[in-house]
Amino acid sequence: MSKELKLFKDFWDDVPSLFNRSWGFPKLFSGEFDKILNGKCDFEELDDKYVVELEVPGVQKDEISVSLKNENLTISWSRKKEKKEGDNKNSRYERNEGSFTRSFHVEGTDPEKIEADLKNGVLKLVLPKL
Repeated sequence: MSKELKLFKDFWDDVPSLFNRSWGFPKLFSGEFDKILNGKCDFEELDDKYVVELEVPGVQKDEISVSLKNENLTISWSRKKEKKEGDNKNSRYERNEGSFTRSFHVEGTDPEKIEADLKNGVLKLVLPKL
């Protein structure tokens, strides 16, 4: 590895601590950053439909909201923190409460025929076009 590449890699590996230390963004890269990265998605427009596959690991069906308004599809979820018994200083909880929203422009869809399926942490929506 060249000296320049190693220097860049070392800097990039230290970015989280730089933010936490220098610019006063506590937890921006420790836990909160994971929430930003949630919602990896595949969005496909075909001749007759749109297909959206969105990662929602650990999210239950009743925590997800899907709406279609003015040709904008909005998918969101919200989870409240679960109360844990026996909390002590040796415990570590990384799966806290959080929320997520993602929107897509889906022109000319038929709202009456939208199909949704949640399987293995992936929400799949099929939106037929008119």
